[in-house]
Amino acid sequence: MVQIAPFDAVRYNSIRFGNDVGRFVAPPYDSIDRGMERSLKKDRLNITHLTLGNEGDEYLTAGKRLRRWLNDEVLVRDGGRSLYLYEQTFQGTNGIVRVRTGIVAVVRIEDPSNGAILPHENTIPKHKADRMALMSALGGNSEQIFMLYDDKTGEVEEALDSCRKSAEILRFIDPEGVHHRIVRINDDAVISRIGSLLESERMLIADGHHRYETAVEYRNRRKGDSEQHRVEPSDYVLATLVSFRNPGLVINPTHRLVRNIDEKTLATFRNRLDEQFVIRDCQSPEELESALKGAPATAFGVWCPSNGLIALVEPKEANIPGPLGGLSVFVLQERVLKDILGFTTDMLDKKTNIEFIKDIGSARFELSSEERSMFFMVKAPTVDQVKEVAKEGLRMPHKSTYFYPKIWSGVLLYLFGEG
Repeated sequence: MVQIAPFDAVRYNSIRFGNDVGRFVAPPYDSIDRGMERSLKKDRLNITHLTLGNEGDEYLTAGKRLRRWLNDEVLVRDGGRSLYLYEQTFQGTNGIVRVRTGIVAVVRIEDPSNGAILPHENTIPKHKADRMALMSALGGNSEQIFMLYDDKTGEVEEALDSCRKSAEILRFIDPEGVHHRIVRINDDAVISRIGSLLESERMLIADGHHRYETAVEYRNRRKGDSEQHRVEPSDYVLATLVSFRNPGLVINPTHRLVRNIDEKTLATFRNRLDEQFVIRDCQSPEELESALKGAPATAFGVWCPSNGLIALVEPKEANIPGPLGGLSVFVLQERVLKDILGFTTDMLDKKTNIEFIKDIGSARFELSSEERSMFFMVKAPTVDQVKEVAKEGLRMPHKSTYFYPKIWSGVLLYLFGEG
């Protein structure tokens, strides 16, 4: 059973700054590169001064800054325990305008063993240590975890419909043109109904695996044996909850750029690939991208300027059993990155000579300056594939899913000292 609860949110002071919080908010910490970080931090009140901190000080400055912002009323409490409707309106790849609606709540932390909250991706210890340092310094959550539930009857969406026309408390448009809108839900009857509908659901972590595992560890560290049954604010974690059936739920692929491939491997790569895969040559990366869209779920693309290879690749035999074997990204990892290019699990965990990239444009820039690099395009898993992997208790490779749009940081915060 999953328990959700309303909470007294901490947010930017709309009386002082207005409802448009575009200057203050940011993408999740792991979506921000160095250049974007520098740009965001030009505003001395941007949330990245908390979520990314100051390099080398283990978030000590971030903790002090949070307390100063609260004292100066840059951040204020919302003044009551509420749920929130988080609405994101965006244009999909086919030009159709979509709306994804989520519920912002605090979710009771569950131990992974009981199956109430399911992960689907592997995590990296270094990233969890980083998030632990931040959570300890802030005493709460400055970012939301993205979770999915299965609203089979549509009753949760129906309950939310009555809230859509309420006055928004926050809004902004991000640089990709996504319209973000937050509405407060403080009707006790609606809150109670949503909570009762969701308590029989299992939640799947869509985005924020490191943050969730960190929240579990943080809770465990704070509780002694005699305190296991006493409910504390740190027994909950801040999350946005979206239905699997929401028409705005979109999963994009996250591609792989591999660096520093040795000359011998580059020279023999096509022959090694030909032993296990059917190779279909393409004339350009754009043609490859188009071909991949209509290819089977286990196909992937490879682009290597140094040896002129631009090709769609499909396995000759499906030799990986279970739901993971049907994933483009898993076939690539196990049969190419590991078997042919020599990556170990430790190298993948530490992102040694590998980078995760969203689009061809970014890859083109990187490949133009690095001769011994290779770009792999993968197909995004479907929602059903993500559900199946999680239900089987399995984990996808790092960055297998890119749920679009992201849940932005700094929209609402949850601090454990709220009482």
